Amino acid sequence: MAFYLGRRGPDDLVLFRSSTIPTKESHGHLYTAVIGPFKSKVGASYFARYGRNNPHIRTADDAERLARADPRMEQAIVEESMTDEELAIALECDAQDQAEYSPQLNLPFQSRQEFFQTQGAISCPTGARTN
Repeated sequence: MAFYLGRRGPDDLVLFRSSTIPTKESHGHLYTAVIGPFKSKVGASYFARYGRNNPHIRTADDAERLARADPRMEQAIVEESMTDEELAIALECDAQDQAEYSPQLNLPFQSRQEFFQTQGAISCPTGARTN
């Protein structure tokens, strides 16, 4: 199944997958235009972020090649190789890290510690496969 970017506005691209080539009849009610197909989510995401007015991207293959060479896309490339379970664990760990290190709560430190302890432990295994 290929990846596509659906345009809803001048700066609004939505990533979606489709087993068939999107047409005006099948996707016209959702998007004003469709860009793709892309081989991977990484290539489509790269195009959405860095493709506008980029003379080096003329095809989806260009976006794919440049995405794989760009260090800014490292996290997306790693996530692409993860199983659904590994990705869910990584996202839970990231959410826990965000809550612990950037708490938006206006609680005293001791109350924050108690708050997080009552939320239950989230298992964040180290040594998870990254390649």
